[in-house]
Amino acid sequence: MRRWTAGALLAIGWACAGAPPLPAERLAQAESELRAAQEIGAERVPQAKLHLQQARDAIASAKEVNKEDPDAAARKLEIARAQAELANALAREQLARSEAEQAHLRLDALRSSNPTAGDSGGSR
Repeated sequence: MRRWTAGALLAIGWACAGAPPLPAERLAQAESELRAAQEIGAERVPQAKLHLQQARDAIASAKEVNKEDPDAAARKLEIARAQAELANALAREQLARSEAEQAHLRLDALRSSNPTAGDSGGSR
């Protein structure tokens, strides 16, 4: 009787345990990349925004399939991390382009206000 009770309790405990937890490190990496992309402004860059949404979708999908297929959930988290990294890179690229454009505009303004400043030609 004791053996049956222990076995039954173990089976019930196993059944109630539910889904294995998502790989914590992969989930943390994906969510961290997602936050980084959001903070740098990926929502304002159309291509980055698309990849940001795909990262969000992949994280949500990983959480959904984790119970049935933990390996698939782990792969989806890797995809989410990669999508978020791409969104981050695209947002940084747009930021760099904007800064370069602003620098060119300031340089052009300086040149037009002092036409001889750019004519030094490097000779001394």
